[in-house]
Amino acid sequence: MYLVEPSPEWPAAYARAVTQLHSAYPGEIRFHHIGSTAVPGLIAKNCIDILGLVSDLAEVGHARQRFETIGYEARGAHGIEGREYFVRERPKVHLHCFQTGHRDALLHLHFVEVMRAEPALVAELNALKRALQAKYPNDKSRYQAEKQVFYDRIHQRWRP
Repeated sequence: MYLVEPSPEWPAAYARAVTQLHSAYPGEIRFHHIGSTAVPGLIAKNCIDILGLVSDLAEVGHARQRFETIGYEARGAHGIEGREYFVRERPKVHLHCFQTGHRDALLHLHFVEVMRAEPALVAELNALKRALQAKYPNDKSRYQAEKQVFYDRIHQRWRP
């Protein structure tokens, strides 16, 4: 894993990706910057995560080819029911599309909201990520599994 220090470039990279995605998507979609790069001060893998919310997820499926023409690889649900997932390698962007109101989409938004509001949690997660990267430098699944305990704690605070 390759954790990097927070970059002041991440918001601009998000904005560039969204501009490109809007130009490729023919329908109504709302984008949100999610994940670690959306939280000031949080270390991350150098990948911009974007949440795309639509009224009908089937429309995203129909637009797969449009996303592919701008460099995104369609990966279907990729293990999460109700999601259309796309990956671009350079620059690294993950696009997670959900229908508005989907529980997983709301949890992504809640995580960013909580982390932006509580700097102590940012420091705690940074320490955890560094420790887990040192403990599991070549085992992403164990790194993710142990890190999930922190995320679960944040998600338990969510009340729909």
